[in-house]
Amino acid sequence: MKKGIKKAITSPTKETVITDHKRPIHGFCYTHFNMEDEKLSNLEQQILNTLPAGRKQAITLNKLAYLLHINKKRVSVIVADLRKRGYLIGSNRQAHGGMYLIVTSNEFWETVNTLQKSVNSQQTIINALLKHEERFTRE
Repeated sequence: MKKGIKKAITSPTKETVITDHKRPIHGFCYTHFNMEDEKLSNLEQQILNTLPAGRKQAITLNKLAYLLHINKKRVSVIVADLRKRGYLIGSNRQAHGGMYLIVTSNEFWETVNTLQKSVNSQQTIINALLKHEERFTRE
């Protein structure tokens, strides 16, 4: 296959050619670099194959769901699971943002810092709620 042309199996009876995202050809796959060998489901593999390399080519959750012919919730759950297992999937929540495969140090640290800020914010909320802990007994 030529650079920029990826085939995706979107259903057992339908094959779709996706030409939107050009991906450089290197000797390794960004998402699997230093990953342990593990079995990916067909859908997980399709998502990884469809995500573009780098933040500049990020695609929205809506577009990813459309390309794979599945709903947004399912894509979101699968992407979250892949990220929990260590796959290098970044996201940009700003205008014209989306998801992408992390390929640079800057993209990696942006993703880590964004997630850390979210964790810190959630911890602040938990700490504020726990100030009222004595009013509520655990059941």
